[in-house]
Amino acid sequence: MLRAVTLDFWNTLFVDARGREREQRRVAILREELEALGNSLPPSAYDEALRFGFDFFERVWHDEVRTPSGREILDAVLGSLRARIPEEVHDRLTTAFERILLDIPPEPVPGLVYTLPALADRYRLAVVCDTGYSPGAVLRELLDRHCLLEPFAYLYFSNEHGMSKPDVRVFKHTLAQIRVPAGEAAHVGDMQRTDIAGAQAAGMAAVHFVGASSRDASRSTADAMVRHFEDLPAALGGLTCAGC
Repeated sequence: MLRAVTLDFWNTLFVDARGREREQRRVAILREELEALGNSLPPSAYDEALRFGFDFFERVWHDEVRTPSGREILDAVLGSLRARIPEEVHDRLTTAFERILLDIPPEPVPGLVYTLPALADRYRLAVVCDTGYSPGAVLRELLDRHCLLEPFAYLYFSNEHGMSKPDVRVFKHTLAQIRVPAGEAAHVGDMQRTDIAGAQAAGMAAVHFVGASSRDASRSTADAMVRHFEDLPAALGGLTCAGC
């Protein structure tokens, strides 16, 4: 019997159409701080630096199977600008970059708010999230803002543990916290490399959620595919997994 369901955060629980807006805000904050210190750079330099930071994140995430912290990403951005700043400015920038998500937030995927409590009535639920600029502390605030903390028995955020999907230890750690074996659990996510392949390697069933991003759908090895979050209970009920 399926007893537990773990869920990815980005493009599974929350969909983000405001990433570019947040990036522009980060550029504005960074430019203001550096100009206050006497640095004068063309506007294009800041855009290029933010892209460098994103590329740095992607490289570490893929090659080291961990997600760099917001501070590490900011260090990469500042390094690309050859900018040295006082520690108090660095701390202020790091905090601002991390918390912009709460000012320019993503939205819950359609159907999430009323479907999640129904899932919690049937399964032990956990979040398994690879973080970026915004750490687990900020994402918890976002979940709380939407009254979405209570359904979850455990929340795994990669910045708090030093490892990210698809490392099987991520899934095994999460399942150990909720006391359910992998053969009686399923993971729901939108990425083949991290969510689907990672969960299956850990011995879990995998559901590919394509309602927010379908870029990996054609190469998915998932046990089921769902486009609408409200269809997830039926898809989970139809799974055949190792312990079912």
